[in-house]
Amino acid sequence: MAVERANPSNVAKRCRKLRAGDRIILEEGVYRQPLVLTGLAGTARAPIVIEAETGAVFTSGLSRKKYGKQANLIAMRRQAAGYYPSVGQTADEATLAFIHCRHVIVRGLNFLRCWPTAVYLEECQHMRLEELSFREGTIAIGANGLTTRDILVSKCDWKQDVSDDNEMWNTIPWRRVHGSKQNTDGIPVDPEGDYRAWDGDFFRAWDVAGNIVIRDNTISDAFNAIHFFNRIDQLAPGVDAIQLNFNNGRRASANILIEGNTFTRIRDNAIEPEDYAWNWVIRHNTFADCYRPFSLELQRAGWFYIYGNVGWVNNPPSMLPEPGDRTKCSHFKLGGAQKNEGPIHVFFNSWYYRKGKGIFPKGALGRLRHFNNAIGFGNPAKAQMFGKTGSLKWLEDDLGNHFTRQWDAEHYDIIFDGDLCEDSNFPDGFRSLGFELGENSKAGSPSFAHPESAQPNLRIGSDSAGFKTAIAMLIELPDGSGISVPAGRNIGAHQEDGVYDPIDRAFAFLPEATGDASQNKQDDDEDGDKPGLLLF
Repeated sequence: MAVERANPSNVAKRCRKLRAGDRIILEEGVYRQPLVLTGLAGTARAPIVIEAETGAVFTSGLSRKKYGKQANLIAMRRQAAGYYPSVGQTADEATLAFIHCRHVIVRGLNFLRCWPTAVYLEECQHMRLEELSFREGTIAIGANGLTTRDILVSKCDWKQDVSDDNEMWNTIPWRRVHGSKQNTDGIPVDPEGDYRAWDGDFFRAWDVAGNIVIRDNTISDAFNAIHFFNRIDQLAPGVDAIQLNFNNGRRASANILIEGNTFTRIRDNAIEPEDYAWNWVIRHNTFADCYRPFSLELQRAGWFYIYGNVGWVNNPPSMLPEPGDRTKCSHFKLGGAQKNEGPIHVFFNSWYYRKGKGIFPKGALGRLRHFNNAIGFGNPAKAQMFGKTGSLKWLEDDLGNHFTRQWDAEHYDIIFDGDLCEDSNFPDGFRSLGFELGENSKAGSPSFAHPESAQPNLRIGSDSAGFKTAIAMLIELPDGSGISVPAGRNIGAHQEDGVYDPIDRAFAFLPEATGDASQNKQDDDEDGDKPGLLLF
C-alpha cells in the first residue's frame, strides 16, 4: 500500500502500476494528454485512491468554439446518414477513462474544457467519484456497459455554459443544440451556427446495470443533467412483464438514487430515464428555473419514488420565439407506451410556476400515484395543470395537447388525491371535463413563503391550506410490501423534523437486481463485499 505522486509527464506510467490500497496524488499542473486506465483493481477494504492537489487541471485544450465546429460536422454527418444529429456516440473520447476497473475512488480533480467527455467508465464496478469540478464539455461523466454498477457520484459540480449572460438559457435557441428535421419544421443542422457541442449531460449512462447513487451535486447552465439510455430490456413478443420477478427481464437502469442535488437553468431535461427503468428514488432535490425537470418517456418501468423535491420557474428562457424555441417550461415530459408494471409515486413535492404551461401538459404516465403535492402558479387562470383543456369535449383524448383522462385500471391506472393546486380549474373544473381527481383534492394557493424572491423559499406556515392537511398514503414497494404514511402531515415538500426519516429508510437497492452473476461471485470470493443488497 504505497502513496505515489505524479505530474503531467509521468501520470500515465504511475497510475498503471496502482494496486489495491495504493494512493496517488496528482501534483499541480495541466494534464493535457488523455489518460486511459484499464484493469485497476482495488478491493472493498483497500480501494485505490486517485486525488489531486490544488492546481491540477485536466483539459482537452480545445475552446468551445473550436470543438463546436467538429461537433456540428459530426451531427451533420449523422443526420445525412439517417441518424439523430447528436454527438453522444463519441463519449468514449474522454480525458480520463476507466475500463474494467473496480473499487477506485477519484477525488478532488478539476476538468476544464474536456470535449467531448471528462470522465468515462466502461464495464466498471464500485467506483466513487467525489468532489470533482467540471467546466464546459459535452458530457461530464459517461458510464457504459451491462456490468457497470455500484457507482457513487457525490459533491461534484458542473457548469457547462460559462458565459456571463447564460447564453444557453437566454439567447441560443433549443433547436441549435438538439433539434432535428423532425422536431424543428425541417430545419437541418447548421455546421456554422449550431451549438451541438452542448448536446450532453452531467451524467449519461448507456445500458448500465445500476446500483447508482448521484448525491449532493450542483449542476447549472447545462443542456441536460442525468440521462439513462436502456436499449436492452425490450421484451420478446408474448412475454408478460407483470409475471416476472424483479431481476428477470430487468437487466439495466435499475436501482438508482438521485438525492440532494441542485439543478439550475437546465435547458432541456434534468432527469431522463429512457424507455425502461426500475426502482428509482428521486428525493430532496432542488430544480431552479429548469425547462423540464422530468422526462419520463417510458415503454415499461416501475417503482419510482419522487418525493421531497422543490422546484420553481420564475425566469424562463428569454429568447424570442422561433421554430424549435421551446421556451414555455413545464414539469413532466411524457411519452412511450407507458405499460408500467410498477407504480410511479409522486408525493410531498412543492412546485411553483410564475410562468409556464403546466405540470402534466400532455401525454400519459402509467400507474401514476400523485398524492399530497403543493402546486402554486403566478397566474392561476392560465396555469394549465393538465395542458390545453379549455376546449375539451367528451371526445377521445388528444395526448398531444393535454394529459390523458383515461385513469381507470383498464387503461393507465392513475390516481390523483390530496394535492393542493392553485390552478383555477382545480379540482371541480377538471372533474367536469373527465379528470377523476380524488375527493381530497384541494383548490387554492399553498401560500409559499417567498416563491418569487431572488432565493425562492417554498416553505409553508400554519396559515397555509396545506398545513397538516395531507391525506394518509400507502407507498407500494417492489417486494409487495408498503410504507404507511399517516394523515396530518403537511402537503408539499416542507415537513417537520423527522417526518422523512422512516420514509427515507424504507428504500434500498434490491438484491441481485442487476449485474453479472459470475462477476458478483468473483467479488464475493475476493473480499467478502456483496454487491447485491446495497442500502442507500
